[in-house]
Amino acid sequence: MKKIALICIAAISVASCSFLDSKKATDYNNKIVEEQSKIIKSVFELVNVMQTSDSLHAQQKRAELVTIVDAAIKNAHTLSYSGDDKGLKASYQKLLQFYKKTMSEDYTEIIAISFNKNAKASDAQRVQEKVDAISTAESAVDKEFQDAQMAFAKAHDMKVQENELQQQINKINSESEH
Repeated sequence: MKKIALICIAAISVASCSFLDSKKATDYNNKIVEEQSKIIKSVFELVNVMQTSDSLHAQQKRAELVTIVDAAIKNAHTLSYSGDDKGLKASYQKLLQFYKKTMSEDYTEIIAISFNKNAKASDAQRVQEKVDAISTAESAVDKEFQDAQMAFAKAHDMKVQENELQQQINKINSESEH
């Protein structure tokens, strides 16, 4: 009888550890998703400002976005997970660095050209080329991040749900293709 009681206690302890590990994995993933959602919402705001406002306001919104990305980079450095995160943190940090470069450098120029009243057709073509190059590069970095996130979720038996912002992203992408 004592042997059975010890086995039951051991099984309960393993289940509790498993639950705690799962919660830690979920919390780790959710911290990343929350930061990423802030960035995506800020990108939507920038797109809206670029369509409805002036160059100064667009550059201010872009600078705010860089500040948000910088904060996310700082927060990402403090993220820790005890165990194999399947490259999730590293791929997330790479994605954040991509966002920072894009918003600090590329979008500064894109906004300047987009609001230039003396812009030529060649300037518009340059903007389109930059946007296409950003989109291509982002697809690769984002895929690496999503693959790591899926591997992490699978390793911890987590369900992955599509971010509610994904529908908005898909809509913007389909509109820009037309």
